[in-house]
Amino acid sequence: MEKPLTIFYTANLRGQLDLLPRLHTFLRQLKAQPVEDDSTVMLCAVEPVQRQFLLLDLGAACSEDMWHCAVTGGRSALIVMDAMGYQAANVSGYLTDEGRSRLDANLLQLALIDETQDWNHAEITVTANADLTDRPHALTIVAVPGERTHLEGRVLHLRAVESGQVGVVHLNSTDGNGTLAISGYTILDLPANTPPDPTITATVDFVLSEARLFQKKRDKDQ
Repeated sequence: MEKPLTIFYTANLRGQLDLLPRLHTFLRQLKAQPVEDDSTVMLCAVEPVQRQFLLLDLGAACSEDMWHCAVTGGRSALIVMDAMGYQAANVSGYLTDEGRSRLDANLLQLALIDETQDWNHAEITVTANADLTDRPHALTIVAVPGERTHLEGRVLHLRAVESGQVGVVHLNSTDGNGTLAISGYTILDLPANTPPDPTITATVDFVLSEARLFQKKRDKDQ
């Protein structure tokens, strides 16, 4: 991994779509903040190396207890998260086969991972599979919340976060052989005064409107 990497991640959103416009604003603010150790990461001792970013969800973005999640088979939150720029989400346990098929037909950029499907991006693998044997030499990010954030060789485990929180992890290569180290990590609460992003607000309104129509059609057919 040539470039330093910052990972932002969420979990346990449980279909709280009203949270997502404010969360998007917060994520944009976090991404714009300089990383303390970036000044020491140089290319040819002159040109700073550009940091790369990943935005992941570790699961439970939707819940059957939330009406729009139930009627869309788990699609509702994922559509909004796709608009927010999430690159991968652990959909284990809530996305139905029909929901996945519909999302695939809509050509979402968001990668849908579960126990059987990983996401591979450049030198990074994001997995929800508990079997970490025979992993590739790429950085492997386990998209299942754990008790603590730690790096085992090239396998990164992420500490669990709750709804309204963002986990942040900074990774750097410590030598020319690709050895990785965590240079910093934290869990941040979404500030109460964060304004909602208008584009994501409109996306939420659209998704809820479509979910209501879907529910009416389903009720009519029953």
